[in-house]
Amino acid sequence: MLPTKKITLVALGAASLMLPAVASAQPHEQPDYGRPYGGYDQSYGDPRGEYDRGDGGGYGRFQGYPEFRGIESHIRQEIWQSVREDMIEPDDARDLMNQLQQIRYQEQREFQVHGWRLPDDDRERIHDRLDRLDHLVDQIRDQQ
Repeated sequence: MLPTKKITLVALGAASLMLPAVASAQPHEQPDYGRPYGGYDQSYGDPRGEYDRGDGGGYGRFQGYPEFRGIESHIRQEIWQSVREDMIEPDDARDLMNQLQQIRYQEQREFQVHGWRLPDDDRERIHDRLDRLDHLVDQIRDQQ
């Protein structure tokens, strides 16, 4: 039987994987600009200046910029799958998820300053942090 700690981590992982799928509205299609996770995570606005809030159109809590959801979901999934397969220790997974949460906090701060019109330099900075975290997860997985 699995220890309570592992069951809790698996349940949290499953819940965190479902959140982006539930929260994502129908994104506006944008070109891929060479991002490694395909065009599905490039939905940050349309030419008319109407922006997908990413929260189902309501005025609820900021759910993150839609263009980052794909890579954030990918990282979360990779972390929790690695825990399930004993490739990453639960403590390391918590640290990695904390790093991902710190990036999400940065997104929230940028949203408070810029709203839905995120400047390119801030967009690249967030993408770079997410890419580095994704590579770190891969390195830790490969060491096991």
